[in-house]
Amino acid sequence: MSDSWIEPHREGQVLTTACSLSIALAVLLLPLLVQAKVFDIVENESVDFDFSTRKGLRLEFSEPDFKLRLGGRLHSDIAIAKEDRTNIQRFDGDLRRARLYLDARVLGDLRFKVDREFAPDRRGWRNVFVDYRLSRNASIRVGNFVAPFGLEDITASNHSTFMERGVSSALAPSFQTGVLLKARGKFGKWKNRHRWTASAAWTMEPLGHASNDRHRTEHHGFVSRLTYAPIAKKRAVVHFGSAFEYRNIRNGSRFRVSSRPESSLIPALLSTGGLADVDSSISVGVEALAIRGPLTFQSEYVHMFLQRGRGRPDPSFEGGYVQLSYVITGEQRRYGRSSGVLGGVRPKNAWGAVELGVRFSTLDLNDETVNGGSTRNWTVGLNWYLRENIRFSANYVSIDAKLSSTRQSDSPHVGQLRFQLFF
Repeated sequence: MSDSWIEPHREGQVLTTACSLSIALAVLLLPLLVQAKVFDIVENESVDFDFSTRKGLRLEFSEPDFKLRLGGRLHSDIAIAKEDRTNIQRFDGDLRRARLYLDARVLGDLRFKVDREFAPDRRGWRNVFVDYRLSRNASIRVGNFVAPFGLEDITASNHSTFMERGVSSALAPSFQTGVLLKARGKFGKWKNRHRWTASAAWTMEPLGHASNDRHRTEHHGFVSRLTYAPIAKKRAVVHFGSAFEYRNIRNGSRFRVSSRPESSLIPALLSTGGLADVDSSISVGVEALAIRGPLTFQSEYVHMFLQRGRGRPDPSFEGGYVQLSYVITGEQRRYGRSSGVLGGVRPKNAWGAVELGVRFSTLDLNDETVNGGSTRNWTVGLNWYLRENIRFSANYVSIDAKLSSTRQSDSPHVGQLRFQLFF
């Protein structure tokens, strides 16, 4: 076993051990803190303890300023598929996500978060970081987090319009380990409307393991995202953004891009396989968002360029999506003006809110000598929000793919349902 593998492996072990100790410490301290609240509630008004199905378990101290929150998410799917060429199980079910997290805030400026996935075949650490607010409009984060690339990929899965992100998300870096700087602000005389955000991160493979990386590489890289919202009102938003990633690939890692057809229960139809002699990759993306009351328009385009050695040709891949959603009951999707990220729908009626959506997405992994396949998908979705954090979703996905193995056409259809709860 080479030293080049041992180093990132040990880094991952250190981070994993630190996360385990953090959770263990929280579990040990939480009963003591709760007990303190139970016995001292009358005398000590600086302590607040609460549990709800919307906000999870919360413990807050006013002196000193300390907040602790324990929560999670549960996404459970079932799907019915009509296969074409690829052998697909006609009826299947899956626990898509089952996460628990611990979030602590100290003195208002320091934040710790540990996020663990327990769903079968997906177990592992997700968000594991320390975040410090440098000023009112800037912060620094160290640890494991979703790299700031694109709009859809950094939007929490709890708030995605559809059950799965578009196929073009296969080109985004997703979770990475590193250091992230974030800043935000307003423009001059338009301070009530014009807003910008900027993020930049130095990154490496998640928790030191190439197996946790979306592209399966050991690397050092740089990721950035800029957004600008010329209109950021309560009922109207116009937002534009751009993203960039450079990845320097180490130790002869084989670079891979693969994609499922917007269903976790369907096998990957597109894959480049492990590409050898890839020295580096560059990805660029642009995004647009418009919200007008209950109507939301969203679109992204991503282009990835690979640089290969030993005289091999340099391929490039591309993908994107366009989607439109409408909340029939009149509510609108929330927009984080300080982060440039979409939020969910908050129902106003006792029986909830209903949203319709349609998306066209595309991904092309064919170029030069690489035959990774291509696809064009149509997705239609219906969401019923019983509460802000409880949702039933139904998606229908029509797939028009060229298989990576044979370039033959494959056009399966998928109908899927999800129950979703988070707190």
